Amino acid sequence: MRKTKSLVLAALTFFSSLIIFTSCSKAVSTPTEYVDPPQTTVWSNATSVSINVSIIQAVNVSGWEFSLYYVNSILHSITATEGDFLAKGGASTWFWIGELNDNFNSTHGRVSLTCIQLGNISNGVSGSGTLTTITFQPLAGGNSTLHLSDLVLADPGGNKMTPINSFDGTVRVLGTVDIAITSVTPLKTVVGQGYSMKINVTIKNQGDQTATFNVTTYANTTAIDTALNISLSNGNSTIVTFTWNTTDWSKGNYTISGSAWPVPGNNTLVDGSVFVTIPGDIKGDNVVDIYDAILLSNAFNTRPDSSNWNPNADINGDNVVDIYDAIILANHYNQHYT
Repeated sequence: MRKTKSLVLAALTFFSSLIIFTSCSKAVSTPTEYVDPPQTTVWSNATSVSINVSIIQAVNVSGWEFSLYYVNSILHSITATEGDFLAKGGASTWFWIGELNDNFNSTHGRVSLTCIQLGNISNGVSGSGTLTTITFQPLAGGNSTLHLSDLVLADPGGNKMTPINSFDGTVRVLGTVDIAITSVTPLKTVVGQGYSMKINVTIKNQGDQTATFNVTTYANTTAIDTALNISLSNGNSTIVTFTWNTTDWSKGNYTISGSAWPVPGNNTLVDGSVFVTIPGDIKGDNVVDIYDAILLSNAFNTRPDSSNWNPNADINGDNVVDIYDAIILANHYNQHYT
């Protein structure tokens, strides 16, 4: 899988790099600064990503300066280092990081850099080379333009050189998918065979992009029900309610779990158990008797928002404990299950 990802990233970088050289060839007589490569693709869980700002067609350059803007929700600027361009002149250089600021404004960060030759310089540097390498940390999925601005080139006499062409770049950050089942909550612990009950599954998107997935609930290893094509934006949670009809299920204890798919990682959570028994066995002790009748009586005329609500006493699962539940209990009174 990692090999496939690497090949995809390499292909994207190779083909996008053709753009800058085609574009720059149209300005062969004008100094041109550009982001190199013009498009970089990286996964959001990468530690860092570096780009160069390079120059071609330079003539007698003794100093340079520029600012680069980026989307601060996608990238965090870490550092910048001097490239080889001015060093080709043989003189010592002074490289200054004026700004590494993720909060230039509410949406963008800014990197501001300066580099000059030191000493009594009579001849600047001509040709091409790398001005600087800037390193970012990917934060989240998305595309960030790397916009070059405030470009300055100076000759050894301190004269500003114009015009200067520039070409921006793009960092494409591929987001990660991280879907987690955070809870599986059966709304009953006891259900009469042949009747239905609800199961709530809570899912959180812990990744950095919207994900679409499916969730299946299980009793032991047998699927109960599946919810398809759930869409959940990053950082948010949702509760999906499943209905378990126990008509074709054997009596006994079942472990309840939920699983999200198809998403990376282990996305299954086992959380809760349910006893399928004789209808009316509210207590879950394998017999319908007076103790069950007392439990039903204590919860009579209650609903889920009642302080004395007992979901197990709602035998037919219609969100009220009433005479219909009492009739079901009476029809199975004194029945045993071994």
